[in-house]
Amino acid sequence: MAADKAFQNWHTKYEFYALGVESLILQRGLRLVTKGHNALIQENGYSQHWMAETSYSTTKRSLGDAVRALGWYRQFREIVLMFAIINIEKLCEPL
Repeated sequence: MAADKAFQNWHTKYEFYALGVESLILQRGLRLVTKGHNALIQENGYSQHWMAETSYSTTKRSLGDAVRALGWYRQFREIVLMFAIINIEKLCEPL
């Protein structure tokens, strides 16, 4: 699971840990336990973050960075369709 900094809410954090969900969020602090935890996270896939950011950047450059829908569900659907269009364009041969 990847999340933003709002994940630091300890109630939510322990609910996810109880379900066996691994967090990819780096922790703050200088203790050895914190440094070790952050090293394990970076080793187990946090470094793949750049690939997602590249995908977002490409989509925003080609289709625009604004979502036009007003409702949450329609906004989500619009974003999913944007990425579907980008993936289909990659598969199409240029004319």
